[in-house]
Amino acid sequence: MKKAHLILLIFTAILFSCSSEKVGDWDDNIELTQKEFQFTSSENSVIIKTNKEGWWINNVSLDGEMDYEETENSDGEFLIVVDEFTVEKISSKEIYVEMKSNPTNSDRVLKIGLQNGNYFDGVSITQSAK
Repeated sequence: MKKAHLILLIFTAILFSCSSEKVGDWDDNIELTQKEFQFTSSENSVIIKTNKEGWWINNVSLDGEMDYEETENSDGEFLIVVDEFTVEKISSKEIYVEMKSNPTNSDRVLKIGLQNGNYFDGVSITQSAK
């Protein structure tokens, strides 16, 4: 009888210790209001908004070239100005993005990666070819 109770207790403990949740999986603590944007080939700009604070920009890439990693300072300021685009964190909940006109025959894709703790999200802006 004791053996049956012990087996039942062990089986119950194993059954209730299992979980379908991923270990280390974080909920959305950035809450982007929109994640994808389409621009014409002309010069365009947008203000990207979030519902949460505390996030930072961890990378910016244009057409897959990630030359703009970890450029935010300790005060949370972030500014990149290059020939093709400008990305600036203008508040704790907003990013200003401007893309110059696209003179090429190919679409351009600007990706901005955001991070808050162990949660990662991002924005994709596709600019049409001329």
